[in-house]
Amino acid sequence: MKKYLDKIIKPSINLIKNVIPGKRSLGEWIGTAADCILPWREIYPDIVMVMTTRCSLKCKNCNNLMPHYVNPYNIDLEVLKKDIDRLSERLDRVVKFSLIGGEPFVYPHFKEILRYALTKKNFMYISITTNATIIPDEEMIQILKNPRIFVEISDYGVKTQKVEQLIKLCEREHIKYIPDKVSSWVSPGGTEYRGKNVDQLRREYNRCYSSRYCKAILNGKIFLCARGAHLYDLGYMKSEHDCFDTRAALSRRDFRNNFRNFMLSDYADACNYCDHALGIKVTPGEQL
Repeated sequence: MKKYLDKIIKPSINLIKNVIPGKRSLGEWIGTAADCILPWREIYPDIVMVMTTRCSLKCKNCNNLMPHYVNPYNIDLEVLKKDIDRLSERLDRVVKFSLIGGEPFVYPHFKEILRYALTKKNFMYISITTNATIIPDEEMIQILKNPRIFVEISDYGVKTQKVEQLIKLCEREHIKYIPDKVSSWVSPGGTEYRGKNVDQLRREYNRCYSSRYCKAILNGKIFLCARGAHLYDLGYMKSEHDCFDTRAALSRRDFRNNFRNFMLSDYADACNYCDHALGIKVTPGEQL
């Protein structure tokens, strides 16, 4: 029960209360409270879907390892739609469904996938994390004005970023946004194996943001953290403990039970390929 409280209920309430911009309706509060309390309901705070490994920046210390992709790729639109369907059909509520890259605005079918995600009423809010190097066109602006969407703008101080321009656009068009001025990053270090034992992995993971948020879906598998998804995709890590196959042929009941057990994992093998626990500060957005 404590794990469920710490990893599901508290993060869900925190997102609604403190993170997602705008006011909440009474219905949203009541519905969320019911999903948190009723044992047969499945609510999750933050699920991230990777649409592309293409990015408009090449950050030296990219947590998600984008510069490591020699041949970056886009995930097929119809494949993403089917992955969204599986989640929507099997889970009762996702507080924050995040669409990311790479850089999401380079994904060629971004408008289509945003419109499709908006049809899923049990996805309460849809978040877009952007590095503000690309200004959306008029058609995209009209989609972003939907009150269930908000844009998280990462400001690394890189010259090619258009942070002020994007913020002004959001304010003028009444698009919800969160400005994130980043003064430093914590270095994840290299991709080599660290040799930590399970007790150490457990301590590090449960102190990490990823133990409560940012469970990332990449090519049909959901991972315990976004970095872990790309470590796996690039072949640096082959831990089956860290991923759950959302495309597995399971009954709805088995899927929900197995999914919950996975989301409540108390350690991640990805911590064996990460130095976040050391707290080493580096310059954000430094380009290769």
